[in-house]
Amino acid sequence: MSKFKIDNRTLTLLSAQVNLSETFSHTLRSTPQRVALPFRLKVERNQVDSTFTVELGSERHTLTLLHGTKTHLKLADFIEEIANGPIDPTAELPPQLHAERQYGVFSAQQREQVFGLVCIGGFLDLDLGFELPIRLAVHRTRTRTGVTVVMSIGVKSPRTKCFTVCGTDVEMYGKICESITHLAALATPAAHAA
Repeated sequence: MSKFKIDNRTLTLLSAQVNLSETFSHTLRSTPQRVALPFRLKVERNQVDSTFTVELGSERHTLTLLHGTKTHLKLADFIEEIANGPIDPTAELPPQLHAERQYGVFSAQQREQVFGLVCIGGFLDLDLGFELPIRLAVHRTRTRTGVTVVMSIGVKSPRTKCFTVCGTDVEMYGKICESITHLAALATPAAHAA
């Protein structure tokens, strides 16, 4: 069975389109075969809510949502459910809904793990809510108080940072955390950052 997903570009478009009254054409693509599934979205915006009509082939589905910051994410979940069928509750890992995701959350426990890497070196995968983790490798130099850091997110065309920083462990830790936050901001889908 093909798993159709809404890409970041379409999410960005949906973010703007939920505020308009118009009919829009979009395409869902499945991974990894890249099968295309076209659909039309009709938006009727009222003062407190919007009615969305999704036309997929001969099917027609309607959803009414109150205006809010996550309206486009709830609409994206609705469209994906139409394309893929209802979510199977018996599945081992149910797909994470767009509206429930939190991006770029850098927890205290993860910060503690990063500080441990600054002190002794090593590597770590940081799960900040994206589909892929941020991979972090720290090489601790012994001749000077410094570390060399390589971090990346993505597989096909990853976003990568590589740098060396010197100073006390606390100073180096602060610079690495700042760099992780910047990389997370770059990796955050535009539709979720808004």
